[in-house]
Amino acid sequence: MNRRNACFFGVRYLTYMLFFAICLATVASAAEVYVIEIRKDIGKGLGEYIRRGIDTAEKDDADAIIFDISTFGGAVVAMDDIVEDIYDTTIPTIAYVNSKAISAGAMIAIACDQLVMRPGGKIGDAAPVYATGQEAPEKVVSTIRGTIRAIAERQGRNKDIAEAMVDKDLVLVGIDGEIVALIPEDYQQKKEEGVLMEVISGEGKLLTLTTDDALKYEFADAKAEDIDELLKMYEIVEIDGEYKALTSQTIAQKQSEGIEIGEITSLTGADIRRISTNLAERIAIFVTSPMISAMLLTFGGLGLLIELRTPGFGFPGIIGILCLGLFFGGHAIANINASYAALAFVIGLGLLAFEVFVTPGFGVAGVLGILSMLGGILFIFGRSYEPEEAILWLSVSFIATVGLGIVAFYTLPRTRTWQQFVLSTAEDRELGYQAPSVELENYSGKTGRALTPLRPAGTAIIDGSRVDVVTEGNFISKDTPVKVVGVEGMRVIVQEIDDMDT
Repeated sequence: MNRRNACFFGVRYLTYMLFFAICLATVASAAEVYVIEIRKDIGKGLGEYIRRGIDTAEKDDADAIIFDISTFGGAVVAMDDIVEDIYDTTIPTIAYVNSKAISAGAMIAIACDQLVMRPGGKIGDAAPVYATGQEAPEKVVSTIRGTIRAIAERQGRNKDIAEAMVDKDLVLVGIDGEIVALIPEDYQQKKEEGVLMEVISGEGKLLTLTTDDALKYEFADAKAEDIDELLKMYEIVEIDGEYKALTSQTIAQKQSEGIEIGEITSLTGADIRRISTNLAERIAIFVTSPMISAMLLTFGGLGLLIELRTPGFGFPGIIGILCLGLFFGGHAIANINASYAALAFVIGLGLLAFEVFVTPGFGVAGVLGILSMLGGILFIFGRSYEPEEAILWLSVSFIATVGLGIVAFYTLPRTRTWQQFVLSTAEDRELGYQAPSVELENYSGKTGRALTPLRPAGTAIIDGSRVDVVTEGNFISKDTPVKVVGVEGMRVIVQEIDDMDT
């Protein structure tokens, strides 16, 4: 009896241990999936967020990265960087087109290892278009067409379908079970030859595929209502030393073809970790929008211009510095090396201020200052946007700054707020103001010394008296011998002379 009981308890103990071991193994093998959202216009700021998300997933040894995409596209230069980041990671990537992947968004989706679309989603319409709505010239279209073709080819997708999303002059047809893109002349020739063709996208139309179309033409890999359903469909497998995300159906197909499948990790019930944008990235995403960048430059420049026309330092200067700080700071967060551009801008501003307040006229310092400021701004725009888009928004910013500046200089002096800062009362005799007792004309031809630096205005000792004087535009140092060469109203004009002339 005791032996029987001992055996019974031993078997039950082993059963419990086996049960707990299976539970622990299940918990230990739960996959980790990182979700990176692409919901905004694609720009340098969004690219920095995506880069951080990929780096975090790699650091935590994630099993897969899902890009949750719903965007109308954005800047091609930013898209290129994002695609390179996707290529560089060794973690399997899955694009989930939540509702739409248009333009640059389509290229990012195609660059992922797997392309899954939500029912009712769409992908395509990737032709380059300027901010004005004008279509890009053939040279630009050709470049983008080559880019999307290379992306599709790398991931084993139909290159002709991808090209038809960029070039509206192509006719996408189905011939004998294959989908090919034809130029209009070849399409017309085949039509005249009586070749049976299914026209998928006609001449003059950019291709945009719905979810069902993308599955029908085998451009997308799967359809899922949400990310949870997507995870139930996929497993991470090892093939030839590389980890890939494949559906169970694809795995079974590869095994039937004799392809050796290594370790298999199911994504069902995976631990989902969503990468959220931090405050700095949200600022960068907002600031790196070309329209917002142009607005910040406009109000920043306008604020500084108004500040130069008012005494002291006040509200316009604060607004100007804040706008310019957001412009350069936001682009610095977006990893555009904006610190160098900001330094060039500050140096240029300093040179311009030196020209205005220290040296008379407009010379080398002023020219170098303007060139330095423009260089910093052009560097930022050149690294963030396409050349045509950069030129457009810079032109808009310049015209707006000049126009608003002219309006401000004509209207502000009439406002009550401006008059609180600027002395506008005329020194009329009726108000008690009197002319100096000494006739200034008597100083004509007299000599003396500069009591203060003349920049160009200042004070000099003329014939033993302190006299407010002004030069003809040049700078005269303190204690320099001077001579009165003219008197115009209340202005005593002097010029520098040698000691021997005094």
